[in-house]
Amino acid sequence: MSESFVSPGRLFTERYLGVMFASLRDATPEEVTEELEHCRVINRKPVRVPRHFRKHYSETSFLASNGFNMQVFATEPYRQDDTLILYLHGGACIYQPVFFHWRFVHDLACRTHYKVLMPVYPKYPEYHCVDNMAVLLDFYERQVMAMGFRRVILMGDSFGGNVAMAMTQEIAHRGWQPVSALVLLSPCVDNAFSQRDRMVELQPLDTMIKLERIETIMGGWQGALPPTHPWVSPVYGDLTAFPEHTLLIYGSNEILKADAELLTERMQALHRPIRSLEYEGMFHTFPMFPVKEGFEAVREIVKELRSQETEDRRD
Repeated sequence: MSESFVSPGRLFTERYLGVMFASLRDATPEEVTEELEHCRVINRKPVRVPRHFRKHYSETSFLASNGFNMQVFATEPYRQDDTLILYLHGGACIYQPVFFHWRFVHDLACRTHYKVLMPVYPKYPEYHCVDNMAVLLDFYERQVMAMGFRRVILMGDSFGGNVAMAMTQEIAHRGWQPVSALVLLSPCVDNAFSQRDRMVELQPLDTMIKLERIETIMGGWQGALPPTHPWVSPVYGDLTAFPEHTLLIYGSNEILKADAELLTERMQALHRPIRSLEYEGMFHTFPMFPVKEGFEAVREIVKELRSQETEDRRD
């Protein structure tokens, strides 16, 4: 088989994503403003599980101390009673979970037999960074820790990876039950955009994300916090708080490759363990999509989590 061969599934997915994200990626400032107001209205409505996956999820709600009533979806059933995955979905801090999130989380639960929780956390422009962290940390302290799982894994894609990193740091700072493993899929780690020049170089390869659009949205999301605050840009926080098992997966054809490289460099400078896997030719958050490389990445995730589970049982 030729090295230049591209599978039909990957070709379809990349073209589909290119079309789906074209209007968002190339939006004018006025169109971004309209989009945000549209999201404000949509995000006030309850999230519904896609029909195909409804039998695989249960739904509860969590009333946070600040009054936010958060929907929480859980995979059902599960066969491992000592491990929980807390999954933070991506969506540029403005979108609710999409079909591919539900598919990915269900697939992850089937492969690991772990229970997976996916909370629908507060979104911009109705809420800001401090609101979101207050809700999710409250949820972790009052519900996740109370569930009694021996191992808690944090995982997130894109913006969800950002939140997973910030939560891991804050959980360690507060001395709560530590995160056992951290899995990051194409995370945005630096919303101060110190790697902007590198992102500009990568922009022609990225079919999903437009740098200027993300800068506008993240500038609003941070609210009164400075862009280098760890809740906004966790790469500036305490990276020694990350667990021994930290897995980072990203594609070569996305602007957030710059963030992944920055995180990897900083972790290595601190002599902290991180498995950083770059997939050549892959797009943003590709593990969520039905392409060969996505399936390979999911197998790597499962392998990492099983390895950590084995070490824990040995101890």
